[in-house]
This record gives sequence, C-alpha cells and structure tokens, in this order.
Amino acid sequence: MAITRSPLLTIGCAALFALAMPLSACGGQTHPASASTTSSPTAPSAPPSGAPSTLPYQLHMDFFSHESNQPAVIDPQMFVSSPGTPAGTGPQNISHAADVTPAPKTDPSETPLLAADGTPLGITLGQWESAAGTVSLTCDGSQDTAAHELRGLIPGGLYSVFVVHLNIQGSGRFTPFGDPAGTANNFTASADGTASPTTTVNGCLTNQEAVVIIWHSDHQAHGASAGTIGVDWHNALITRVT
Repeated sequence: MAITRSPLLTIGCAALFALAMPLSACGGQTHPASASTTSSPTAPSAPPSGAPSTLPYQLHMDFFSHESNQPAVIDPQMFVSSPGTPAGTGPQNISHAADVTPAPKTDPSETPLLAADGTPLGITLGQWESAAGTVSLTCDGSQDTAAHELRGLIPGGLYSVFVVHLNIQGSGRFTPFGDPAGTANNFTASADGTASPTTTVNGCLTNQEAVVIIWHSDHQAHGASAGTIGVDWHNALITRVT
C-alpha cells in the first residue's frame, strides 16, 4: 500500500546531526528504516495518494550553514589552503591538519579542495558546488524506493546514498539506503557528471529522516560505514524527507 508523507518538520539543533558525526555544539550508524544563501529549501506540495514524493536536493554546505547559524556559508567537510592556521577541530568535530581551513562557499571557483588531513582532492570548489538534483521517493508496502536524478557530480566519482535518522544520536544515525551491509547503495557518476541510480530500503522513511549523497574521495566504498568524515567521506547533497 502506498502512503503519502507528512509535512516538513523543523528539527532545530538535531538537524546538525543529519550532516555527519556528532557535534559538540548540540550535545551523529544501523537503524531499521529496515545556494549562495543559507535559506532552507521549501517543501514541495504533497503528492496525490500513490504518487511518488519528489524532493529537491540541496548542497550540504548550504544546509549545514543554515542549520548551525554560520555567519557565512562554509563546507565543514571540504578544506582549502590556509597557511599559518594551526591544526585543530572544526565544525562537526572534524579534526584537521595545520595550514587548512573549512572551505568558504564564496572562495574563487578555481580554488583547489583538500581533505581534512591536507591531501589534495583533485577537484575545485566550483566543481564541488555544481552538484544538484532531485530524488523521487515511493513507499510501497514495506519498501521505500528512491529514484535519483543527479548532475554536476565529479565525473567518474564514486558516491553512495545514505539515510540520516534525525531522531538518533550516535550509533545508528547513518545507515545505507540499500541493504544493511552497504553493498547496494553505491554508484559511479558518468563522464559528464550525471547519475540516475535507484536505491531501495526496507521500511518507509518519515520526516524524522533525510537522504544524503556522499562522495568518496578515495574512490572506495565503505560498506555500512560512510568512511572517515572530511577525509574520504564528503557530503555533497542532502534533502529532508517530507
């Protein structure tokens, strides 16, 4: 039996945990589910009964910066060169090496991006910010199917789809949008940066969850774990389920 989805839920501080690992500011992996501004996306109108719910993806940096009230949009999981900056811990409790800092969205588009440990990622800020797309969710019986239409991805990049359980903190917050072992939620972007994967998970998602597209900069799938945040795990796009 197909179901429709409830209105968008404002989650406040808990939304910060939808982004990655736990945040010290608010207190963030398996649970049976089984833009230049920082404005939140507008929830689409509810579809008629039996129709898929199509949601727009948002750049993760925009979502994070809005929900954590950053004074300017930054990407907590991408870094840029910043000589003289000491090693430390940035937003989302991500430890970073010396001489790097979280990437500001307004840096020049040709700015090279680095991992938290200072490793060059081989892409520019402009490439990273070009990601966009939609996901159509259809809950039928005991399964939720997500049909993604993505563009602006890293050509040939390895990505995975995860569910973020907004009402869970710590272990169980992130689970694969696929089988629990994380073997069916991975996909590779085409040479032109597009992808149209379809993923299915047991259980119907609610407005207590979000869907996130993760880029693995080491080009390795990490199974039920998304990898190491800020090093080989980088949230590209996110949308709340409505």
